[in-house]
Amino acid sequence: MVLKKGMGAYKKDGSLLNVQTVKRDVNEHLVKAIHTYTSYPSGIQVASVAEALIQKYPCLKELGSFSGFYGWQMSLKYKMADYRRRLSKFGFPEVACNTLQKKNPEDRKLAKNVKKPRKAEVNYLPPYPAGENQDSLDQERVQLLTEVKKRDNAVVVKEKMSKTFAFRRHEVVELCPTVAEFKDRWPALFDILQ
Repeated sequence: MVLKKGMGAYKKDGSLLNVQTVKRDVNEHLVKAIHTYTSYPSGIQVASVAEALIQKYPCLKELGSFSGFYGWQMSLKYKMADYRRRLSKFGFPEVACNTLQKKNPEDRKLAKNVKKPRKAEVNYLPPYPAGENQDSLDQERVQLLTEVKKRDNAVVVKEKMSKTFAFRRHEVVELCPTVAEFKDRWPALFDILQ
């Protein structure tokens, strides 16, 4: 409603809306929308979102800014970092793996070894399935080791592999095991069907 009212005034006499009254709410909604695409947007992506905002609602332009949206861009950048921090506190795995407490003592720098999804990577670091935890999924992995040795057992192996996907992904991202260690722990993954 505030934006509609501001756009009406802008179209009538070209007056800009007082940005400070709506900036927090607009930023919050934009950050949630950005997060549906990526938790770690690049500077260009944030700038394009800010530019699209100003194009859709020109009443939000900032006076004194060379582009009209530089303040929005900086505000979105810091709001996105704050949103990631809040998500990591709640245990959202995709951003929690990058907190300083999860890093090795020698790598405890903010920008070092930041793990983030590659382009078009959908399930980068999914949460564990409902009702499962690390111990129960490790027991599934041990059962999987015996199932792999049996003949004509592809259906059961496929089911257990899909159930333990999140656990396997957490191992790869957080522990960074060698290929030999990974092959010993997950021999079914190196099967042609998997």
